[in-house]
Amino acid sequence: MSVACRRTAPLHALTVRFLRAVACCLGLLLAGAAGALVPPATLDAGVHELDLRPHLTVLEDPGQVLQLADVLNGDAAGQFAPLGDRTASFGYSDSAWWLRASVANTSDHRRDLVLRQSYVLLDYFDLYLVDRGRVLRHWTTGDTLPYSTRPIPHRDYLFPITLEPGQELSIYLRARSEGPVNVALGLYGTQALVPVLGAEQLAMGALFGSFVLLALCTALLYAFVRDEAFAYYLFYVLCYGGYMAVFNGIAQQYLWAETPALWGVAQVVLLMLALHFLLLFSRSLLRAKGRSRWLDRSFLALQVLIFVLMLASPFVDYGTLVQPITFTVATTVFMVVAIGITGLRAGQAAAGYFLVAWSVFLVGVLLYLAKSLGLLPHTWLTQYGFQIGTIFEFVLLSVALGIRVKEIRQQSRTDSLTGLANRSRYDELVEHAFAQARAAGTSLGLLVIDVDHFKQVNDAHGHAVGDRVLEGVAESLRRHLPAQAVASRYGGEEFVVLVPRTDDAALMALAEDLRRAVAASSPGIPVTASIGFASTAGRAFSDPRGLFRAADEALYAAKRTGRNRVVGWNEALPPHPALAAAMSPETP
Repeated sequence: MSVACRRTAPLHALTVRFLRAVACCLGLLLAGAAGALVPPATLDAGVHELDLRPHLTVLEDPGQVLQLADVLNGDAAGQFAPLGDRTASFGYSDSAWWLRASVANTSDHRRDLVLRQSYVLLDYFDLYLVDRGRVLRHWTTGDTLPYSTRPIPHRDYLFPITLEPGQELSIYLRARSEGPVNVALGLYGTQALVPVLGAEQLAMGALFGSFVLLALCTALLYAFVRDEAFAYYLFYVLCYGGYMAVFNGIAQQYLWAETPALWGVAQVVLLMLALHFLLLFSRSLLRAKGRSRWLDRSFLALQVLIFVLMLASPFVDYGTLVQPITFTVATTVFMVVAIGITGLRAGQAAAGYFLVAWSVFLVGVLLYLAKSLGLLPHTWLTQYGFQIGTIFEFVLLSVALGIRVKEIRQQSRTDSLTGLANRSRYDELVEHAFAQARAAGTSLGLLVIDVDHFKQVNDAHGHAVGDRVLEGVAESLRRHLPAQAVASRYGGEEFVVLVPRTDDAALMALAEDLRRAVAASSPGIPVTASIGFASTAGRAFSDPRGLFRAADEALYAAKRTGRNRVVGWNEALPPHPALAAAMSPETP
């Protein structure tokens, strides 16, 4: 029995080896058959544009060791698999990727064609044209190589191909990159490609033209308003526009065609600067500084990370920085959205537009990320969607900046302590109201209000208490003034109120109401006010200054006669010397 077993064992081993060999051969044959099932792309006389992706087979080379001879005649030749329903987006990968397609000219005349790879951010790119095992042309190019390595000078990769009648060529492409590997191969007749490239150039011109126009408008606005949010936004637009020029291959074409080493550095530096100014702009626009301790700390930590990545970019290869950059971008997006939400909760009008702008932009970014990770195919929408989102983002952010301009204008007209109109705004209002009353033949009344003994309040209780007193007076005015009246802080403890279409009796009643309201506005500290008023009813003032001097004279009459009272101006009051020049008798 033991002898039989010893004789059977070698036979069993040989059988297992034989079956393994057969399985291996079948696997190779099936792989080769699968590759053979992918039909060649056929070009007849009526075909002038062709997407090659349905005709591609793909082979991953994890060790980056395969050469053309290996994929032509070696074992690897039978390992190509149809791309099928997969996208030609392989995401971030350390592998080299081989792609193969066959193109046949079924027409009866020669075809001069252009092969286009429209995704430009490939580090290394080899393209081989093979005719029945013989290499006709070989190009080596990529964004890490000089621009002169491209056979046709263009931001995309364009390769001239000539097919004789009945000729079939095999196209082999080898791509590897430290960023996402996306393949978007199309075959065009020379006449068909021109309008396609022209339309895309027009779109690029619109994109970068909008950057330039937006930068100029923002610079002009900053020159007028001198608000730091506009300066940050200007630098954000410039840096992001520069990053887009790198992303779309325009910078490589026009700025550093023969110095490709600048590409990786410029990409990181411009992106990080754009994030830096975006954070500063967001915090300034929505006044987020000091609103949240964790936001402030996260903001500072993120700024440190941004500058570390910028400083590292000349010395560390891009592949090593990809993950930290991705983390920084994602964190910045989270931070900006958080700033927008806090601004919305604080009731800031610009925050709503800010969040909508970022939502539109993020939709485009998510499409691009899904394409970069191989979840979506490389299409015009997935490639340029976030650039379209950028335009909408900038438009909506410009609306938010417009709200900021309105706020700045309002602040320039508003007293910061009381919230009433300030002196300069009063000067505008009284000129307009005086002219309107004169033109309409109606009257205009003016009250001048002064808080009694305000200096003693400040000296005895401090300026903080004095500020609260002024705020209380302003609140009393807001509550008791009629809708058509406008109150302003004239300066110090003095307030003025414009009342259109009124007379002395109505002004006296209103002034008494205000005097009592002021006395009740600060129960902890005795506060009173003296009020003088004047109106144009039955009188002719040559200008608004004359009306003010009359009311001011009445105010000082109230102070001379004991304070905490209301006095209306009349001719019996001793006139101010300057008042007489501003007055003229009423003509019947």
